[in-house]
Amino acid sequence: MGDKLPENPMPAWMKILIVALALPVAGFPLLLAGAPADSMARLLVWFYPAYVAASAVCAWICYGQRPEVTWILLVLMVLSHFSIYYLALGQ
Repeated sequence: MGDKLPENPMPAWMKILIVALALPVAGFPLLLAGAPADSMARLLVWFYPAYVAASAVCAWICYGQRPEVTWILLVLMVLSHFSIYYLALGQ
């Protein structure tokens, strides 16, 4: 097999940041209630928790070897929070 890259230990502040940035998914019932029925927005709201969970897990896993990717995933997660809340509640 190939040489493994050295792993950076994940600091506690990064663990707290990842968990904190995943917390807005707790508003899922509010989003579901605010999304118009029979629309694409409602379908996207249903996929939103799975996306946030997958992003948080991937950010957690990849920090050891690629911390830049972790930051990119976290920024995309924040943008998706703003987008889904605007989509469901901004109409």
